[in-house]
Amino acid sequence: MTVPADWQDFAEVIGSASGALTGLLFVAVSINASGIAGHRGLRASAAQTLVLFLTPLTMAAALLAGGQPDWVFGAELIAIGLISSWVLLSIRRLKQTLDDDERSLVEIFNRRTPNVMVMLLFVASGIVLVCGSDAGLYLLLPASLIAFISGVVNAWYFLLPPPPVATAPPHPQLPPHPHPQAPPEPKAASESR
Repeated sequence: MTVPADWQDFAEVIGSASGALTGLLFVAVSINASGIAGHRGLRASAAQTLVLFLTPLTMAAALLAGGQPDWVFGAELIAIGLISSWVLLSIRRLKQTLDDDERSLVEIFNRRTPNVMVMLLFVASGIVLVCGSDAGLYLLLPASLIAFISGVVNAWYFLLPPPPVATAPPHPQLPPHPHPQAPPEPKAASESR
């Protein structure tokens, strides 16, 4: 496939934006590195965001590779979508093993719909190209935009400091009273005089 100039410009813009957003992620994580390092769930969420930024970058690099037939580029897009999906599913499985406190901490990063949409759009684009239609290229724009928006929201959350990990010992349990106290009886009106 000889990439038309419009698609070459598109690939260059997506690749540049992806590189810049990946840098943003590294800055956001670096600002709160000490807090993020102590949370396995936050580290996994950072990896999830990195996948969302690197997937469009990989697509842009494949689109700019010249002299390849449409079906080869389509196969590359299918592979990019499937590999990214596998990585995101692995990260999700890791997040499911977290304890309740960690899981509640990373709940804001668990937006399944954008992740699934991005990967499905990349795979669908590849399938359409493999079938011989250039219309598959038009699916790359929404896939890239959804990946960027979801990743930017995640990066914003990384700029916010994570809450401290609770290290206080649990409260000791007091034994139950052997005789529950009965409520005091009201004084009779005649006794009060």
